[in-house]
Amino acid sequence: MAVKKHELVHDNRNQLDLQALEQYIQLMNDQSNYMPAPHELVKNCQDIVKCLARASGNEEQMWTLLQTVEEYLLRIVNSVHSTLRHEIVTAILDKFYTFISDPQSDACPATSVVLIVLDSSDTEGNLSAARWLVQQGDNGPAGAGLRASLSCLYCWLHEWHGTPALGDWVFAFIKALEENERFDILIEVSVDNLGRLFLALDDPIALRQSVADVIFHVLASLRESTEAFDRIAPHVGRVLANLANDSGQWSRQLLQNVVDILTATVDGHVDALKGEAQEMFKDKYHDVILCLERHMASRGCRFLQQSPWRARNVCLTSVNTHAPMRKVGLLNLGNTCYMNSVMQALLVTRQFSTHVMLKMTAVPYWSRMGILFSKMMHSITTKLNPDEFFAVVKPPFFTRDNQHDSSEFLGYLFELLQSYEHCSDVNFDYSRPAVLSSHSRLRIVAQSAQQASQSTSTDVNDNPEPGPNRRSVSPRPSSSGTSSASGQKRASGDAENVPLKKRLRMYESAFLRRDSFIDSMFGGVLLTRVECTECHSSSLSRDVFRDLQLAFPEKPDGWQHNVQSLLEYYCSKESLTGENQYQCRDCGGLRDAERSVLIETTPKYLILVLKNFKFDPKLQVQTKLLHSMYHNHTITLPTVRSQAVHASYTLYAAVIHAGTTLDSGHYYTLAKDNDQWSIYNDDVVTASDESELNGLNRSSTPYILFYRRTDIEEGTAPSMAELPPKVQELVMSHNKQYVETVRNLRLARP
Repeated sequence: MAVKKHELVHDNRNQLDLQALEQYIQLMNDQSNYMPAPHELVKNCQDIVKCLARASGNEEQMWTLLQTVEEYLLRIVNSVHSTLRHEIVTAILDKFYTFISDPQSDACPATSVVLIVLDSSDTEGNLSAARWLVQQGDNGPAGAGLRASLSCLYCWLHEWHGTPALGDWVFAFIKALEENERFDILIEVSVDNLGRLFLALDDPIALRQSVADVIFHVLASLRESTEAFDRIAPHVGRVLANLANDSGQWSRQLLQNVVDILTATVDGHVDALKGEAQEMFKDKYHDVILCLERHMASRGCRFLQQSPWRARNVCLTSVNTHAPMRKVGLLNLGNTCYMNSVMQALLVTRQFSTHVMLKMTAVPYWSRMGILFSKMMHSITTKLNPDEFFAVVKPPFFTRDNQHDSSEFLGYLFELLQSYEHCSDVNFDYSRPAVLSSHSRLRIVAQSAQQASQSTSTDVNDNPEPGPNRRSVSPRPSSSGTSSASGQKRASGDAENVPLKKRLRMYESAFLRRDSFIDSMFGGVLLTRVECTECHSSSLSRDVFRDLQLAFPEKPDGWQHNVQSLLEYYCSKESLTGENQYQCRDCGGLRDAERSVLIETTPKYLILVLKNFKFDPKLQVQTKLLHSMYHNHTITLPTVRSQAVHASYTLYAAVIHAGTTLDSGHYYTLAKDNDQWSIYNDDVVTASDESELNGLNRSSTPYILFYRRTDIEEGTAPSMAELPPKVQELVMSHNKQYVETVRNLRLARP
């Protein structure tokens, strides 16, 4: 029959043919006795999702089409065998998730009409389907796809009223995230979207019961979040007034729920605060409190029976004390400047170093770092010997008394700390070799150990290639990474088949762990999109990073680069042609394609490594690129739209390399602490200012840049009294020993 050959999608066209879709489905509905072959039926249902996702128009404009689609999908799922029905529903949900999990897709809200294949009255069935999607998305790094999906669904709730089952589905999706304890995703995405969700209460006539349930569930779950309260505070008076002015039963019910939840929110914050902080809260939200007092809270709201959402990793920092003015340097124990410089930068990463000092005293390796940090903060001397710490954290493939790459040390240190962060052993035996959780990292250690006798410095960021064709490229991701691809890429065992500028890191694989404090501080997610130039279908992959390594583009002599332009170059589009063609799943063959990259999840602390070195095959060393460079103190990450509010960063530390080759020279740190810039040059610390970074001589180049996201508070260092008792004893013993040493030296003088 002709209907079997009808094409929903015309090749080589960017827009899918909605008119063809409507004609095809209407034809299928008119021939109720005809049913395509199972494989064709599944494919057609996926094409319907694709067509709807790329459509445009409001409910009124698309009403006829949506009615036709609903009739067709209901007939299909109610007519076929249960096995085929399950395959069809799974295929539809899979394609549906592909679009909602893409933060740049602009999927039309009308796509939600395909949820008609789920029985909205079957709460458990909806929850099971949502669980399946959450499990699919949980395989990606940092749950980036789940974040994008929840954000998309929230947007649809606000702007689309043509799918009655949408509210029930969103509620099921939230419950599935709660069951999987993805509270970090729920809090972050819900706070970002809470303002417009709350304003939906301003129009009770258009508000469905299922959508109102979602709004109240989110409000009640965020009742401990001051940031969430800030998002809705400007709108509370208006929403309460509009609901109170409507005498209808529905508006009265909405009003009572709003008053109950917000009253409980205010009372919870007031009870948690004391003294001046409590008064400041009451003053800040005086207008909101006054509006709530005009209505009577019932204290019996069913939404308040649920537990509030709480994030896993909450870093507590002191708010009552200030870091001491004394700056302490670290002794160079024989070319250990690569470690000294990194530790000084991590110390001024206050949320990180404070957590280490206060919370990790019984954790192997972390406890040693906490002791070092505590001594650096509270030592009465101006210089410390870090030997006890360096002896246990020095990478086994680093040779003693030789210069090594500070970026490689930092990557190894993060791997080591993450491997042990959930252990507790106060009697840990540091004489045993460390066991890292990343199997690929263990391979790197083994390979590097074999090469140690041939080279005094091994750089995993520029792993040598055979022969004279060694290239200094910008791998992606950098110090740790994994990818979760939604489409298939051309298989190849040869790294050279991947375009050089955007070559993925071939040497490591580590998941961004939601229970990892390391990843909660420094971990981010890259979203890579590959779009076929023939059918314009696209696939997504997500790569984890803890640092971004920025290569320099080819420019004329005298060109001045800057950090912002290097970031934009890193994320710029590129063509995949020739030997690098893309295996398109929809076309079923190799095709030219375009690849683009954006940051989907921004880290709290961003680490950038500037690829200032290239391999000289004649000298067999990493020589320095002496480019003219401006080092921006503020940058903006190229992000997906939903992360735009979390894209701004300010510089607070830089590890600088002085010298002409990577295998020699010297590392030191320029860092900002309590608004004061200082230069940490091993055991010598001197005052400086932010202009120092762009006033260096050509052979002294910033190598690792540390940026703090602008919405992250710097925090203050813990006082001596706030340190754990055992750590206090160690610091005081250290200070006492120093005093006795100085006294003995004075007594020994003639």
